[in-house]
Amino acid sequence: MKNYSQEKYIKSIVSEPELFYGLNNKYDRIISILGGSAAIGQTINNDIDLIEITRKGLPKSVLQTISNILSISMEKMSELLHVSYRTIQRKSDNDLLNVYSTEQILEIAEVISRGIEVLGSIEDFSIWLRKEIRALNYAKPLDFLDTSFGTGLIKDTLGRIEQGVY
Repeated sequence: MKNYSQEKYIKSIVSEPELFYGLNNKYDRIISILGGSAAIGQTINNDIDLIEITRKGLPKSVLQTISNILSISMEKMSELLHVSYRTIQRKSDNDLLNVYSTEQILEIAEVISRGIEVLGSIEDFSIWLRKEIRALNYAKPLDFLDTSFGTGLIKDTLGRIEQGVY
């Protein structure tokens, strides 16, 4: 895997949201959602890179970026990752998260990317996440982001919205 300085530099969706909308590559969008090239320190060009990042772990700092994008507290973020809030508080921003937390964060990042793509903006996706959705038995999509099955269900639901069969 190459260091981000050897490749293109992707900025954070939080600091440069307008640039995010111009990213067509799935992996570039994930990098932007995670806080940009500087935050994760490496490029993501394919699923093999995602597996390597999962095994290595993402820095805790990406949790704050994701919680900002989703407009949720760090307490809610800890619930989505099934990690105690106190455990997250003890980590420094550069401490790496474990495999399971990293994998869930990457899945959430994919949902965010897909949601923005389908619904058109971060704001519209954020609003949709908090709505009670009929296709989800009137539950909120946000409540499904804590498992891989849940993120898969949300991506399927977004796909149905995109196809007009929602």
